[in-house]
Amino acid sequence: MSEQTRQIDTYIGEDGNPTAHVTMSPTSNLMRCHVEAPPDRAIPIVFLPGIMGSPLIATGNSARLIGDENVWAWFPDDSLGWVAGITKWSSYSSLSPAQRKRLLNPHETRPLEVTDQAHRKTVEKAVQSSIPVEEAFRRGWGTVLLDSYGEILKFLETRLSNIITPRGEPSSGTAGRAIPSRALPWGEYQGTYTPLDKQAFQAAAEFRYPVFAVGYNWLRSNEDAAEYLYDRTQAILSYCKKDLRLTCNHGVILLTHSMGGLVARRFAQQHPEMVQGIVHSVQPSVGAATAYRRVRAGWEDFKGAVGLGDNGKKIMPIFANAAGPLELLPTQSYGTGWLRAQSNSGEPIFQLPLVNPYDEIYLETRAWWRLMDPLWVDPVDTDAPPGTPRPSIARGWENYSSNIELARKFHGELGNYYHPNTYVTYGGDDGKKAFSTVTWRFSQNTISSAIPGRAATAGPMLSKAHALDLHLKFDNYKGRVTMINSQSEKAMINQYGAGVVHDTLNDAHMADLQDADQAGDSTVPLNSAKHAADNARFAVKMKGYGHQDSFKDERVKEVTLYALLRIGSTAQKLSF
Repeated sequence: MSEQTRQIDTYIGEDGNPTAHVTMSPTSNLMRCHVEAPPDRAIPIVFLPGIMGSPLIATGNSARLIGDENVWAWFPDDSLGWVAGITKWSSYSSLSPAQRKRLLNPHETRPLEVTDQAHRKTVEKAVQSSIPVEEAFRRGWGTVLLDSYGEILKFLETRLSNIITPRGEPSSGTAGRAIPSRALPWGEYQGTYTPLDKQAFQAAAEFRYPVFAVGYNWLRSNEDAAEYLYDRTQAILSYCKKDLRLTCNHGVILLTHSMGGLVARRFAQQHPEMVQGIVHSVQPSVGAATAYRRVRAGWEDFKGAVGLGDNGKKIMPIFANAAGPLELLPTQSYGTGWLRAQSNSGEPIFQLPLVNPYDEIYLETRAWWRLMDPLWVDPVDTDAPPGTPRPSIARGWENYSSNIELARKFHGELGNYYHPNTYVTYGGDDGKKAFSTVTWRFSQNTISSAIPGRAATAGPMLSKAHALDLHLKFDNYKGRVTMINSQSEKAMINQYGAGVVHDTLNDAHMADLQDADQAGDSTVPLNSAKHAADNARFAVKMKGYGHQDSFKDERVKEVTLYALLRIGSTAQKLSF
């Protein structure tokens, strides 16, 4: 036939199905229109956010702490207003430690359901013209932090709907973002990089990849989140089969950010028959010592300090009463010796844990280097509702101990499991250091002179035994502690040129937390992120982005697209 042909692009319609729009023309117009029917098979992409990356609804009366009209226990998309209080009088940042504990109660909060539209304007603004707003809600896009994740959801939806041209050639828009254009453009490679060729694009294009998101209650154990993901995945597959009329016998591909990687790994460990592959970004694979630092001293960066807490008293009540955050602490697999003390000259004094962090650090009640202060696990709540039990140190510590045991159990059961079809991106930037180890550095202690007018002299260096046994006198919850030596020992000191015998009993000491020590992404240190890379088919270490914004980085988007296409091009039927 000699008529010219015009290609008509499809887009997602209001019902979630591909739609094409063609305008009627006079019979004299012989231009033909060609609409390429998309595949009738699908592998849904399921995105899982990190901690604090899922909005939470308050199911009790605590929402009124931030105004009578508030429904949120956590609303991260309003970071300047609801979280930080810069544009609002009433906000999360204005709450007392006890109020924060009450608002972020794991048992009185829930993640958003796909039918929740309390933040419709936020979703409308984030989605724009990528897919219809109602379809975005059905896909769960409204259940995650769109400021951080909206870009990657839209990017993948666009690129994965246009993999090849009608002639079977790789689409320039997609291929241009999934094939490196120069040597090592993404970062440092690890594992096997297999370039996408024409056959790979064609094989991947045999499927549709509708992009979904699953927010979850990050306050509860990741074990609970994995169970919740199972229910949501079943619902996603049902929606694709019944409403979108797609064949779905290849399972799903999981895409994760940060703590979402732990959820995905546990889900895949329990239900490998449902997972085609996993793509992780900035996963704290075996925990991060940064979590210890933030519990003891608050957030180390300005943005986190303003919005989330600039001291440990604001963080401890949240972590202590929520298993999910505790599961970000260093695990048994993290290794020993990550909590350290050193002298003012940098000489090592001690390193912990020797065997495991749960008993030696997390459950320690009296040591100055403990994780939790029992007094701030269940702080006094001056405006608690009538009938609320009075704060109890014993009851609070018992609840915290139960959460630590949940974390220990989750860490043990997850172990070193990774899906065999895993791809990874992570940060390894010296300009964005994270805490691989946490170091308390002692100041030089001094001995006052018994002679009026004489200056104090340097005291003896602490031994390991003395340092471990110091009695905590004061903690500013911002990374500084003062302590008293409770052990008596005779030590020689140099006082004005003469050797003097000094008793160390009641000597005062002060120690400060030191800065982050290892390349990373400002949150996850290289050693923890690399644990996933060592178990991946292909991984890329990158520089130039912070933890929360990894999916805003163009290279991360491109590696993610590459990984998803690579997984799709080799997809096998699964028996679920």
